[in-house]
Amino acid sequence: MKRRALAYASLAVAVVCCGGLSFVTHGIGQLNLRQRGEVSAVVDGPRPGTVLVQTLRYDETWSWLVGDDGAVLEWADHTSAGPPHADQCVATTCYRAAKTALRVEASGDGGATYATSWEIAGEPYAMLAESYPDVGDPAEHLSSRSLVVHEVAGGHVVFVANGRDGLLYRGVGGAWQRLGFPASGEGCCFYESALPLRPNPTRVWLTVVAITFGVVATLLPATLIAWKRRTWRRADLAGVLVLGVLAGYGSALAFRFPTVGMFPGATYGIPTLLAIMVAGALLGALFVSRPARSARPGD
Repeated sequence: MKRRALAYASLAVAVVCCGGLSFVTHGIGQLNLRQRGEVSAVVDGPRPGTVLVQTLRYDETWSWLVGDDGAVLEWADHTSAGPPHADQCVATTCYRAAKTALRVEASGDGGATYATSWEIAGEPYAMLAESYPDVGDPAEHLSSRSLVVHEVAGGHVVFVANGRDGLLYRGVGGAWQRLGFPASGEGCCFYESALPLRPNPTRVWLTVVAITFGVVATLLPATLIAWKRRTWRRADLAGVLVLGVLAGYGSALAFRFPTVGMFPGATYGIPTLLAIMVAGALLGALFVSRPARSARPGD
């Protein structure tokens, strides 16, 4: 009886721990998104071949110098920046930002007619509006606001300030790329990525692998012990199955542990996953390790 009480008490603790882990990972993820702020404007840079990207974080404006290749070069002084523009041209090729939507339009006839060149709309746009915390009015804070077009060898490049979705870049080859948010940490500089529009197949596969390891590590010892005893109690079976579900859920959370400051999520996720596997194996064994005995009142 004491061992059974200990097993179910430990299972209750595991439920609380999974709930706490879910709360922590979600909270850190939301905090990371808030800290990225928004790319409020992009203007011509102070030297040839650069643009000045202005970001707004907690009501404080930061400026970053970005090269025509899209790489973040350094912090910059934004006080001398010129006004942003919603449309610009290179020869007869023109681009304009929608200003109230995530859309960029292009013209090949000097601006006489325009067609959509890049856009996020419909369900993907709704997902971004719901996922970025504290967006406010999406038409204002989740929209293409201003842009810069630079002529380069082989063609031209385009930079677009997309508010809460970060910096958008069109390379000389014509492909659009959501670069994200300029940032710095241990050294300068890099991009914090924008939210993905669809699941990464590799990440999905690795998450499945992590869940499998967590569940197998939890259930295998209990299964081997029960197989040796060749008997199961239905209550113990239910407890082990619940434990397996918790182990899978916790393993998924651990694998997707968000970045914490300058430390990648793996710094915390890997130890958490190992702890889940060890604790799950011990608790699973605890459920079935008692010798079989006939039922009696109180069992």
